[in-house]
Amino acid sequence: MFKSFVQLFFGSLAGKLAGVLREVLLAGLFGTSSMVAALRAAQSATLVPVNFFTADALSAGFLPLYARYRDSDARRAGALFWWTALLLAVASTITVAFLLAAAHVWIGLLVPGFTAAERSLTIEFLRIMGLGVPFYIAGGLFSYLEMGHGVYTLASTRATLQSAGLIAGTLAAYVLKSPSLLAWGFTIAYFVYSVWGYARIARHGWIPIPSALARSDIHSVASEFWHVVKPLLLIPVLLQGNTIAERAVASMLGVTTFAALDYARFISDTGILLFAVPLGLAGLSAISTMTEQETKASLVRVVPVLLLVSIPVSMGMALNSQWIISLVYQRGHFDSTSTHVTQLILWGYAFGFWAQLVSYVLMKALSARLLNGAVFRVMAVGLVANMLVNFCLYRLLGPAVLGLGGCVYGVVLLVLSARALGLTKIVFSRLVWLAPGAGGYMLIPLVCFTQGQLGIVEAVAWFAVWWGAFIAIVPVLRADARVIVAKWSKAR
Repeated sequence: MFKSFVQLFFGSLAGKLAGVLREVLLAGLFGTSSMVAALRAAQSATLVPVNFFTADALSAGFLPLYARYRDSDARRAGALFWWTALLLAVASTITVAFLLAAAHVWIGLLVPGFTAAERSLTIEFLRIMGLGVPFYIAGGLFSYLEMGHGVYTLASTRATLQSAGLIAGTLAAYVLKSPSLLAWGFTIAYFVYSVWGYARIARHGWIPIPSALARSDIHSVASEFWHVVKPLLLIPVLLQGNTIAERAVASMLGVTTFAALDYARFISDTGILLFAVPLGLAGLSAISTMTEQETKASLVRVVPVLLLVSIPVSMGMALNSQWIISLVYQRGHFDSTSTHVTQLILWGYAFGFWAQLVSYVLMKALSARLLNGAVFRVMAVGLVANMLVNFCLYRLLGPAVLGLGGCVYGVVLLVLSARALGLTKIVFSRLVWLAPGAGGYMLIPLVCFTQGQLGIVEAVAWFAVWWGAFIAIVPVLRADARVIVAKWSKAR
């Protein structure tokens, strides 16, 4: 599993580097303007209905079952693929029809705070991105089929290819003064991705011939697939409902806040995509074949390492959020106002970053063990908590409420998922040791920190010195650090 994680990690790293270039270009050329807000809204409006039926169907339904069938019963594995492909084809057709026909109503619900001109531009972007939905879904299915065979090339390059398309669209829109090209970058990227994905799995012979499948195979597999995903049917409703609520609150706080939201989330999501997503996807395939005892033993080794890495990074992001935003984005049309609003949002996300990262891995472990009833209960509580924070406090806290909601969501997910897996003791035993380190680190600005570029250098130095010394003097944390070094050396 660790080798799969390393492959996915470096793929995610490449994707994030491309994503940094994309976000820096977008910030410099368009800032937090209404054009960027419209682009963000259109992308959310496109992916919300898609994620209703793809995320859990593929990650919690298709992949664990396919991994189990692959070696023991090739006919059932093939039947599962074609059953899933048929369901996704029908769903994608309905989704595209909805996005094209009901664009005005959908955008009105998603961004009630936008002006008529801002909604009109968002609708234009939405209809272009909607054409990319079938390719987005097909590429996702092909990547999960490849993961079912222990290969992670498509999954590890997806983010890079998407960013390449969006970078091309951003540059073309700026040079040619044609805003619609921003949206075409998304659609063309996923057209290329799906074609390439099909070519890869066809070349390996992983697409079974439909004529070799019996009706009884399809019926049996469909029944088991339904049994696996049934407890999760309401999770997409909650997830996408949360996204809609978050976007609606952001739109009521203004287009600057709406555009700044994804700039802040890009930074906080980077660590999750680099570490948690590769580990979670690799674990889905590996844990699906483990016993309950083997699963717990594996997580007992992984979770302390994740906490050791993520809590210092989380505190570093929170303490230096303004410098991070300035360094990454503040140039061109991204002015000091854009920096301030984005920093307010990032601050809350940063404090909850560690919890979101660890809980992501634990939730994937629950799915791999087919404990989807527990997944639903955990997600329901976390998402409701997030929505309550957003709607109850947005008038009081302004843009900062968006980050605070994300923080609360992550902590709730971690507490409940750790409890469901019997890992509460290992999680809180590490938090007891790491909490004093986090508290002491957050007091450093009271003693030092200068301004400007020298201040950034000083912040990095203090981060390295403080956490290096703290981990070195705590035996439990020092042992966890040795595990990281040993695993990394072995992988190389």
